[in-house]
Amino acid sequence: MICVSISRTDQLQWVIESGATLVELRLDLIKEDPGRIYQLIPDRIQTIATCRPEALNESERIQLLQTCMDLGATFIDMEIESTNNYLSTLTGYANQCGTKSIISYHNFDTTPDLQGLEQILQRCYERGGDVAKIAVQVSTLKDVHNLLALYKLPGKKVVLGMGKLGRITRLMGPYLGAEFTFGSPGSGNETAPGQFSYNQLTDIYKVIDES
Repeated sequence: MICVSISRTDQLQWVIESGATLVELRLDLIKEDPGRIYQLIPDRIQTIATCRPEALNESERIQLLQTCMDLGATFIDMEIESTNNYLSTLTGYANQCGTKSIISYHNFDTTPDLQGLEQILQRCYERGGDVAKIAVQVSTLKDVHNLLALYKLPGKKVVLGMGKLGRITRLMGPYLGAEFTFGSPGSGNETAPGQFSYNQLTDIYKVIDES
């Protein structure tokens, strides 16, 4: 499954017309009322709601994500370094709403070694994640190998390498057991370094699956 990550509400119409079935709402970038956003999303499209910490304070983000769960969010994404209050409040509310919790780790500078990645993955589950997400900056082929090796471990996960060298992890993930991978609505609309567009991913997968 390809998740289209959007940063503006006007991109939703493109997502609907594309046939995508999963969209990530970057609420820290969209900065609009979730009620208005969810009115635009057809029932057939699942959603990941997330609000990165730079935009709002903790209580504001909790309220925002709880509102999204009330509106039917399929997943919420929370940062692994969040406070115990933030995670326990939101994962508890998610359990009540039937929403799945993604605990995510982001490193925009480097990729930890394999042992470090394994520890981070385990920590994501320990902090309440139904799905663990790791997104790190890749600088060597060894980084790529270490990231892909995580798919041998148990648990639902999404493992992504950022940057040009990490793009292969975005392609291979679904074939190794990733819950989904991320694509942008189009060139220039990426929400992470090295992200393919949704159309690029669908074209590549079509070639692979037909060969």
